Amino acid sequence: MCTVEEVDEIARRDHSVPVSASVRLGLDALLARMWDEMALCRVYTKKVGHKPDFGDPVVLTAARGGTSVEALCRQLHNSLAREFAYALVWGRSVKHAPQRVGLSHGLADEDVAQIVKKKVVGAGEDGRGRFKTTASGPDRIADRVKKAPLKS
Repeated sequence: MCTVEEVDEIARRDHSVPVSASVRLGLDALLARMWDEMALCRVYTKKVGHKPDFGDPVVLTAARGGTSVEALCRQLHNSLAREFAYALVWGRSVKHAPQRVGLSHGLADEDVAQIVKKKVVGAGEDGRGRFKTTASGPDRIADRVKKAPLKS
């Protein structure tokens, strides 16, 4: 068992945090210090129209790919960086909430990111969004062929 003076001396040393497991004192400070020393960055994801998922963050670090939006995309899925259009970010790394950012934007700890993918135009579509055009149908409503009236 340490005296108060010894605990105070330990607390003043570099790279040290006094902890007492028996009374659960200093564990939160130890955890925060570990995150700071390892330079880990927790980023939370958000789906469109939903609240952020604070239960399971994506952990980024400068030593393993960086803390940019591109590193976040690669952590989530390999093809996401190729299909990336922009990201909306809430947190300390941006000036406005939300702010629209690109792949090179650096994320800070506990930021929230919503990734928006490019709209892909398929082979049969001519750029009309989700509405597909058919080759057999008329281009205008006025050009359609009207059905014969019902017999009564």
